[in-house]
Amino acid sequence: MQDKSKGRHGGSTKPEGFYTGKDKHYVYGDNTPRKKGNAINILFYVLPIVMVVILALGSFLSYYAYVSSSKGEETVVKSNDDYISKEQQKTLYKIVSVADPLERNYVPTTKDFGGVKVSTMIYDSLNKMVNAAKKDGVDLKIRRGYVSYDDQHTLYSGYVNTLLNTGKYTQTKAESIANRRIADSGNSERQLGLSVEFDSEKRSTFNKTKAYQWLIKYGAEYGFIQRYTKENEQVTAMDSDYTLWRYVGKNNSLLARKLGLNFNTLIDYLES
Repeated sequence: MQDKSKGRHGGSTKPEGFYTGKDKHYVYGDNTPRKKGNAINILFYVLPIVMVVILALGSFLSYYAYVSSSKGEETVVKSNDDYISKEQQKTLYKIVSVADPLERNYVPTTKDFGGVKVSTMIYDSLNKMVNAAKKDGVDLKIRRGYVSYDDQHTLYSGYVNTLLNTGKYTQTKAESIANRRIADSGNSERQLGLSVEFDSEKRSTFNKTKAYQWLIKYGAEYGFIQRYTKENEQVTAMDSDYTLWRYVGKNNSLLARKLGLNFNTLIDYLES
């Protein structure tokens, strides 16, 4: 009797695959049942995930392009818990000298601090520092803050005349000394309004006061460092001045203290 499972030439009469009637399994030639539509089910779950990823990536790229193009509004520096713009950072890092002077018309936005004008960039930090010192029993009296172009020339000329009146110096020598201690108009960082000069009976002995010792210990925590130190006179081309402190931002001042940097070397470090 002919085997019904065989074809005319001995081959199998079973199709390579077929659906069963009740459970709708697809049976392959090797009699292995498999669910219909598994591939479709996988696509059903995977496709939405892929769509979400694509949309998220598109949103990120759009945001990145927006931030990159927002020059004026971009915040780039966090200083003493306050964000500052690129333009403010440029001012904060400015080293004023004979080689890189300020124009006569440069006038920062200032605010009155106990009768002394200072840049609005340093007002809050200065206020916090003075109040903190007061709580520790230290009175930080500020003698001078922002000095205009013309007023700086008055200070410079007055100091030159004082030296000349001693009869010990020529005009050239007197101006040379004044340039290292006061600096003429346009060459002084006081015009930025970022420096404060603390009051003292004698500038050369301010380092022996309680106020100076407090500043050395805590000044950096409020963004201030001594602008001109004895150890760095050759770098700054200015004589040391214990009373003059420059605001550089809290993060920068703490870094300068940690690495033993003055303002000039700090800026070199930050821009390297």
